[in-house]
Amino acid sequence: MSGIRQFYEGENLFITGGTGFIGKILVEKFLRDFPEIRNIYLLIRVKRGKTAHERLDELTNLPMFEPLRKVNPDFLRKLIPICGDATKPGLGISDQDRELIIKEVSIIFHAAASTRFDELLRFSVPINVNSVMEIMSICRECTNLKAAVYVSTAFSQCIYGNIKEKVYSLPMSYEEINNTVQIIKRRNLSKEDEVAFTKILLGNFPNTYVFTKSIAEGLLNERAKDLPFSIFRFPIALATYKEPLPGWIDTIQGLNQAMVGVGLGIIRLFNVDGNANLHVVPADWTCNALIGTAYETDTFKNRENPDELPVYNYAANENNILTWNKYRPITLKYTPHMMPIKAVYYPYYFFIKSARLFTFLHFILHFLPAILGDVVLRISGRKPILHKVFKKGNKFIKVTKFFTLWNWTFESKMVQSMWNKLSEADKRLIPFDLTHIDWEDFTVQAWQGTLTYALKDYASSEERFNKFKRLQKIHRTIQILVAAIIIWFIWKLYLVLL
Repeated sequence: MSGIRQFYEGENLFITGGTGFIGKILVEKFLRDFPEIRNIYLLIRVKRGKTAHERLDELTNLPMFEPLRKVNPDFLRKLIPICGDATKPGLGISDQDRELIIKEVSIIFHAAASTRFDELLRFSVPINVNSVMEIMSICRECTNLKAAVYVSTAFSQCIYGNIKEKVYSLPMSYEEINNTVQIIKRRNLSKEDEVAFTKILLGNFPNTYVFTKSIAEGLLNERAKDLPFSIFRFPIALATYKEPLPGWIDTIQGLNQAMVGVGLGIIRLFNVDGNANLHVVPADWTCNALIGTAYETDTFKNRENPDELPVYNYAANENNILTWNKYRPITLKYTPHMMPIKAVYYPYYFFIKSARLFTFLHFILHFLPAILGDVVLRISGRKPILHKVFKKGNKFIKVTKFFTLWNWTFESKMVQSMWNKLSEADKRLIPFDLTHIDWEDFTVQAWQGTLTYALKDYASSEERFNKFKRLQKIHRTIQILVAAIIIWFIWKLYLVLL
């Protein structure tokens, strides 16, 4: 048996965020490749009237669990739902369940719920900060704690260009953040005033998600140095690469959302620095690195630097980096045979770094077509929706602009050292070495998965190519008409000036 499988043998795990994208993949990996573990306790909140058990049944019926079901049809007996809510005091866990976790659990993975777009500039829900305090409290009471990993984001320290594998100074204390929330509540601020106030508090940070992640890291380093804790950061997880299914993804957000817009022919340009690094990672490899991090955290109980928790930056370094300008030709290369069958226009896009030029072209290529398209829809008796789509896209651009124009580099010595120390058996068990990943192959797998699992688009390659050629002809015709109108206008203007 491999060293990592031996480490997890007979252990009980507690995972928060287990119903999220990364959480589901992590749970499936443990159940499929670590049969020696005892139980996995999953924090699950009641949602849309569904109980924790109902949500667990819904989760395990996803296609990604089919490979597991074939090799271990009884895997559900190891999954134990814990009804709770990361946004509530004590994680919303009952006294009985808390006692169970304290007595039984030895390894903890904690990832707070992600924040919705409409909450990114509001300070009223500091989920990351409060939940990490609750996890620390549970860890202190655990009778057999071997390792605990806080799952952060690679952008928690995004105000720095070169992000080290270390904990940075706290931008705001725990007491200050709670006092701020109370002030906002007492003043009964409007949403607009709250956003304005929050922007002042954030300083150089772009939103409350990364800001509170930074605070959570600092709090852990300040108050949990005596615990077997570590911090794991990762950037954008596009989709799985190989396991449990190539290209698995069940949600469209972030970069995937943008690329779906491109594929549909709705998005034509991005406010992006093409020379900047694009930090994406496979979701399954991220989980593998996370599994390895908990294993190494246990061996680091007597760490060399007792004043700082170990930090693992799981991101590509200069040995094999992907830039936006490398990513774009890969996507365009495969567009003819992999575009969504519901595309409404010829899919093509480009990057603009200049804010002024982007604003101008955004008006020409996005706003005007949306308005004209809605006019056509109204005339044809259909509901106009394109301007609404444009407004959503505009909001998305504002939220992500900070991350498309910065150029970060990440120190990843801890992650690389962890990989180098693994046995060959463990490397086969949990592959995660980004220095040898084929970015083109991964990008294609991720997009194919987006089509299949997220968009439920099962069209054949031939059907996609035929539609691509039709849209291309329409696009060329429109280009010729626009060019003719411009030439005619210039000619008329020339005659007038004569």
